[in-house]
Amino acid sequence: MGEFPDGVCFSASLPLRWQAAPLQSAFEAGRYFEVLSAFEQAEEPDPEHARLDLQLLWLARLLNPSLPTPQAVRVGIEHVEWWAEQPPQPASGWLAVSFSDTLPYLVSLPLVLQDSVAEQGGWRCRGSWALTDEALRIAFERLVFRRHREQIRRQHKQES
Repeated sequence: MGEFPDGVCFSASLPLRWQAAPLQSAFEAGRYFEVLSAFEQAEEPDPEHARLDLQLLWLARLLNPSLPTPQAVRVGIEHVEWWAEQPPQPASGWLAVSFSDTLPYLVSLPLVLQDSVAEQGGWRCRGSWALTDEALRIAFERLVFRRHREQIRRQHKQES
């Protein structure tokens, strides 16, 4: 596999798995990204918001009592690259990813598998997102931009 095609991306170790069917609707996935954004960017929540945050956390843990093993992943606006123990089947499906340790929830994103190459006892997989729901696409892009900026900020801080 060549160079990663997206300029705006971030690398992380995230719980993920390939699946043939989504875990939720595009509407639910988009709302999760909006809630996650508010959850991560909150300064000092008032007591009412703190209670709601705690309820959301408990609900997320109930819905996902155990998450898949974290894998190395690079997430871009248009593409994703990850490591898998087995090559994903079929060529179109959903990548379920938990983007937060704080609010752990597997969100299913539609994907078209482009390539999977055997490497170092596993499979290096690359696909392109197939986000046709505009609200989901916008919420997802905001997440990627935010994580991309955070990663650049951390790198600059380490270099200083």
